[in-house]
Amino acid sequence: MDDIIINSSNEERGHIDELDVRPNDSKVLDVLSENNSNYTFRGIMRKLGMHQESLSRSLQRLHELDLIEKSQLGYKLSEKGAFLAKEDPKLKISYTPLLQTYVPSNVHASDIITNMAGRWFKNLRWIGMVESQTDYVLQWLSEFGSFDLNLRIAPNYITIESSATTEKDKSDAMVSAYRIIQEVSKLYGNQYGSFSTNPNNKLN
Repeated sequence: MDDIIINSSNEERGHIDELDVRPNDSKVLDVLSENNSNYTFRGIMRKLGMHQESLSRSLQRLHELDLIEKSQLGYKLSEKGAFLAKEDPKLKISYTPLLQTYVPSNVHASDIITNMAGRWFKNLRWIGMVESQTDYVLQWLSEFGSFDLNLRIAPNYITIESSATTEKDKSDAMVSAYRIIQEVSKLYGNQYGSFSTNPNNKLN
């Protein structure tokens, strides 16, 4: 993609509601609104339950508006898109911690990412990864699209969190959280024997 020169002034960057952003476009921006998130085409399609042609049109419009860009890892917000998303309070998803587990210092985030990214589980579909200055977040979507489940990887610990809101989804999310912990623990065998999960970090 050609380099895009974006003026740093707020006036020229404008606001999302001043641009030709349609409902489906806003949903895509919502998905990409976390810092440094990258999602594949199919990851966005699964997360939103959007038809392939509709998603293609939205991505094309957002690209023409300089709100997104494409990399080897998938689609992400451009500098302009990230600025506008930050200014729009609607583009937020709330997550609640389910479990937090200690990780030994000799276990690196890259090892967990390599072994877990892209994997599907019984009722969880892989959608993408978010990278920030402090941690990595691997993201899955429930089979029927009712909640997200995240594996947040930080130095010396991992956290499982979910966007579930109904009692059924909360229960399903907790079962899935233990499944993720179990899968991660298989990667390192006895090294995880010293892990201590915090049972208080559950959905109420």
